[in-house]
Amino acid sequence: MSILVIAEHDNSSLKQATLNVVAAAKAIGGDIDVLVAGQNVGAIAEAAAKAEGVNKVLVADNAAYGHFLAENLSELVAELGKGYSHILVPASTNGKNYAPRVAALLDVDQISE
Repeated sequence: MSILVIAEHDNSSLKQATLNVVAAAKAIGGDIDVLVAGQNVGAIAEAAAKAEGVNKVLVADNAAYGHFLAENLSELVAELGKGYSHILVPASTNGKNYAPRVAALLDVDQISE
């Protein structure tokens, strides 16, 4: 079983919500990878790699992801998410915006908090 966690950040630091989602992923069990998407996110990726339980950090450093537009982010997450048993996102405004789109692209049900 493998889990993809989508990092929540403000383009300068990793948000606590990401660490909360990683903790939830640990309770599920399996390998936990974190996707950090945005612009100039190297330091954020480094912070995500230090989170307890994280196996690998995937980085999508591109201006297209800099403003967390659901149209761009959902396609990225859906493409990467095909290889995972679970995709977990923070229950934030951003997460609630792109998660339904990801579910639709993958033809799966979304479960919200």
